[in-house]
Amino acid sequence: MIRCFLLVALLMALPIGPAVADASGPACVVSGDTLAINGRRSYGRCVGGTPVGLVGIDAPELGQLCGHPSGRQVLCGRAAAAFLLNHVLKQIVTCTGNTRGHDGQLLATCRVGGRDLNALMVAEGWALADRRFTDAYVADEEKAKAAHKGLWGLTFVPPWEWRKSHPSGH
Repeated sequence: MIRCFLLVALLMALPIGPAVADASGPACVVSGDTLAINGRRSYGRCVGGTPVGLVGIDAPELGQLCGHPSGRQVLCGRAAAAFLLNHVLKQIVTCTGNTRGHDGQLLATCRVGGRDLNALMVAEGWALADRRFTDAYVADEEKAKAAHKGLWGLTFVPPWEWRKSHPSGH
């Protein structure tokens, strides 16, 4: 009985609110699948803030080129980042997650006004579903692919394969 009372007292003393790993605020876009919450842009890059990887998706790297149907090359990684920027600019982004990536960054689902940015990136074809973490975005990917949206209208190498042959990210 006393143990039960102590456990209840301990649980009641714990803070109520978002998990420690959650982050919220304006976002600086690092890439098509990475934000810096409460970061700021300085000299063309994000500085400060909480780095957050959009869990369950994988977008092309900033230096990654894709083939346009016209035959020219396009910086599809930059296009993915620009698409994400258009949806977070001057908005409060709320990211929820409790997992850390190999580099220590928070892996989370991020939202603007209740809209899932991870799902948006995949549904519009600017990121691929990353099945290592979840199957949640596979249906969005299939629809984007069928509609030739974003990357699916280009010739591209999946980001995970591109990184293998470009370890420096350039």
